[in-house]
Amino acid sequence: MYGYLNMRAKLQLFLFLWGPLLVLAGVCVVTLDKLEPRRRRGLFPLFVVMLGLAAVLFGGAAVLGRYRLAWRTWVQEGMSATLWVIGLTTGTMTVLYGRSWLLEWRRGWGRAVVSLSGLCLASAMLVGTVLGGAWCLGPGETVGAYQGRRVVQGAWTWMETSYDIYEYHGPLVRGRDPIAWGEGPLLDDKG
Repeated sequence: MYGYLNMRAKLQLFLFLWGPLLVLAGVCVVTLDKLEPRRRRGLFPLFVVMLGLAAVLFGGAAVLGRYRLAWRTWVQEGMSATLWVIGLTTGTMTVLYGRSWLLEWRRGWGRAVVSLSGLCLASAMLVGTVLGGAWCLGPGETVGAYQGRRVVQGAWTWMETSYDIYEYHGPLVRGRDPIAWGEGPLLDDKG
């Protein structure tokens, strides 16, 4: 998935997205351990759902890629938007709940960890919004027939519209590589 990035871009991606997410996850796990049970019941399910959804979205994309498949655009956009909202909620709750016990834990260190957690949340949400938005900008898709077989037509719009035809593999998945492309619609019929 990241094979086309150079080393500098991978380092920046780690510093501004994956690193902050790892710090927030660590603070969340420690905060869950320190929280009273009532508040833990709110944060723990969000954290688990966020991890599960991220595993399905990104892990699923990696597994599908090995079989030359890809998520359909609506699935990818829906899971990404849901993950963004759950991630923002989980991160905000982590910083707020973490602040309650971190400030009591070694005054100077606690403030530093709270500040770092807030910066990590801001960095992860900003970079995640930009990169996630770009990753989700898939084609507008239409299912139809092309040369007698069922396909997904993707309409890519950037200055001009171009059309790609992908193999249909169900409502959630399509072929990764286009089997035909053109500057006009290619479907024989929609349906």
